[in-house]
Amino acid sequence: MDIIMNLQPHGWLDISITSSEGEIIEIPVSFLTDSIHELADKSSLLDKDFNEVIITMQTEPGEFRFKITRITNSLCNFQAYEMSDNFSCELNEEGKLLITEQLQTIRPLRIIHRELTKMKDLGFKELQERWNSEFPLNAYEKLRNTIDNLKQF
Repeated sequence: MDIIMNLQPHGWLDISITSSEGEIIEIPVSFLTDSIHELADKSSLLDKDFNEVIITMQTEPGEFRFKITRITNSLCNFQAYEMSDNFSCELNEEGKLLITEQLQTIRPLRIIHRELTKMKDLGFKELQERWNSEFPLNAYEKLRNTIDNLKQF
């Protein structure tokens, strides 16, 4: 599985997920909420204290969610759901399950960190102009620490 993120010039983040079978899922994320911060912040929590995180991204209309569940310290389940409406109150199971993959716990965190690094490399000013929010530097650094902690497994 791989995830590629491309920040567009005006308030859109294109996310492309490629499953291990080669299926491609395209997600056009809107800046209605700061999904870049949520990606960094929530994924950084997947350490000793949290076994599951749900990352929410708004589209127009609709919502996507990534659910990452630790099975063991070294193994996790990654799922992506599509919800029918923005800011949905639906349970994940009420949405459309787009992908489910079992992989090393560190893998989705490394992918998210890699993609956030590309955004960071744009420069803080450029990111602010494109996304209308600041780069989540503290959450980004916390994610780096979480990855370092998971390397022991």
